[in-house]
Amino acid sequence: MNRPGRLVTGAAAALVLVAAALAVSGEGGGTEDGSSSSSVTTSPSPSPTSTTTPSPSPTPDPYEGMLLPNMRSLNAFQLQIERTGKGRLLRFAAALANLGPGPLLLLPRPDGDGCGRRQHPAFQRVYRDANLDERYRLGRDRVAGRRLEVGCMVRHPTHDHWHFDAMARYSLRLAGTHEPLVARNKVSFCLRDNRRVPGSPRVVRREHFGDCTRRTRQGISPGWVDVYSADLDGQSLRLPRGVEGRQLCLDLEADPREVLTETDETDNAATIGIRIRGNRVQRTSPEACR
Repeated sequence: MNRPGRLVTGAAAALVLVAAALAVSGEGGGTEDGSSSSSVTTSPSPSPTSTTTPSPSPTPDPYEGMLLPNMRSLNAFQLQIERTGKGRLLRFAAALANLGPGPLLLLPRPDGDGCGRRQHPAFQRVYRDANLDERYRLGRDRVAGRRLEVGCMVRHPTHDHWHFDAMARYSLRLAGTHEPLVARNKVSFCLRDNRRVPGSPRVVRREHFGDCTRRTRQGISPGWVDVYSADLDGQSLRLPRGVEGRQLCLDLEADPREVLTETDETDNAATIGIRIRGNRVQRTSPEACR
């Protein structure tokens, strides 16, 4: 790179040489009266000034070399209608799948503050990829030192154990619209391994997470699913009036508040199309719900 004020460009140097040659030979440009000038005075072009600015250093990825989970709601199933004294309930089973390379691991802090009554804070821990093979290996990859505060653990009044709060969101809407007719915005889960993701590699061969007590850790291993059946408390939406026979969309979303650290926040939701006729729920094409 040229140093400002020290060097001239090739074009400027050539111009100086031409000017010197013309001065020696007596040749030059004509004057206003047509006579020839005896000398030519030429000022060299100023040296160029560098305008290049150094590129900013890229921001380091704080999770480089980490094995993160990727939480996703699977399509609702076990669809059924329950009649109550206040109307009809749409009941369904829900499943949270971990499709990422690392486990979802949540640790309770029973003596912590910042959550409501009968609650306590929860922290997420992530694993380091010890041999950089981008696969979780139980017993080899170790938990990183950093703790990420992600929300609260809550004691569920009917399930009789501890849940991670706001793990899922359920909503029902008319096809072609985005505004829900009815929704559950904070569905809590006792996070554990129930069954494998169909077709997933056997990263963790047996259930690794199970108990959901006040002091035990919760989570979902990579390639595993946490299933909540349709008969459990919270697995329903109250049907509003005027939906009989209409095209409806049932939306399920994992981590709706985006408090968990994971590989992808754009693939957390799943949608199915349904029609309700009396006590029957009919599955329909999801195309109208997109």
